[in-house]
Amino acid sequence: ETTHIHPRFAEIVGYSFAWKEGEAYYVPVRAPQGEKHLDPKVALEALRPVLENEAIGKVGQNLKYDMVVLRSAGVCVAGARFDSMVASNLLDAGERNHGLDELAMRYLSHDTIKISELIGTGRNQKRMDEVPIEAIAPYAAEDADVALRLRPPLAERMREADLVKLFDELEMPLVEVL
Repeated sequence: ETTHIHPRFAEIVGYSFAWKEGEAYYVPVRAPQGEKHLDPKVALEALRPVLENEAIGKVGQNLKYDMVVLRSAGVCVAGARFDSMVASNLLDAGERNHGLDELAMRYLSHDTIKISELIGTGRNQKRMDEVPIEAIAPYAAEDADVALRLRPPLAERMREADLVKLFDELEMPLVEVL
């Protein structure tokens, strides 16, 4: 989670992880005044060996955004293996929406927590670091879990459409370039 929709202006608010479907965690590094959170630099250094390890595959939604934010923080993410947004775009290029909320409903019949429920909209919209951790944690953990749970159905559809080679050899490597 970050403070801005543009990755070059964003500061990291927290990290969410899932390595098993139905189980996810949120690590806060920024929070409203008075709420306990980890020091951003200490947390980043603790996570660096995992994030920069090519052997540890990364799965996510819109990994390009995360990679730009982390590169701005001095971390070069390695091991990007599956991006549900990229897979959806490859499979259904004509669809208007490849966002996590839409994909969760389409492939998992799961209605996600909406970001607007946390930060609001319009003039009164908050930044994520102004939202209480107890509200962000379920949202952020769900994002990680849903991205992980989307991999099997999207991968199966790519196998059926004979798109796995294109995805693995062209689309995913381009995430790092773009």
